[in-house]
Amino acid sequence: MSDVILYSGNAFSVADGKGRFVLPLEMRKLVKQASGGENRLCLSVHFGNGCATGFGLSHKQFLFEEVEKLEQKADEAGRDFNADLERENRLGTIEDVNFDDAGRFFLHPDIKEEAGITDVIFFYGVGRYFQIWKPEALVESPDRPALIRNKVKRWLDARAAGGGK
Repeated sequence: MSDVILYSGNAFSVADGKGRFVLPLEMRKLVKQASGGENRLCLSVHFGNGCATGFGLSHKQFLFEEVEKLEQKADEAGRDFNADLERENRLGTIEDVNFDDAGRFFLHPDIKEEAGITDVIFFYGVGRYFQIWKPEALVESPDRPALIRNKVKRWLDARAAGGGK
């Protein structure tokens, strides 16, 4: 078995009265495992998808090591490679936050703004990290699987009809 933490599954979270969201239980367990047993969540923005991302501390280390590998490959091929800029792009936007034992955490205001998130988020496990979407943005994203887009649309429709928080 590999030491790589892989996130899958999906869930919604509606902000509580203090503006906190709740990390789904299975993702919470994996984040804690990936963070050496600490309730430490790393958050960033996915610049290609317009959503936020979440992961544990081990993935932050993976991102750093990945840049080192890219730098080595570029050196071997005689290509220019700006490792400092690549580290800035991959690591410079990460915000570490604590979450309590119930999984409640504050989504950093800059990340919320960049992803357009207000009072509800959709967690979407996609491997080494999970995506955190404004539900409406995910529905409007044609590159996401229809199964997921339709699930989120049904939830939004039920919420609008008074069936959700």
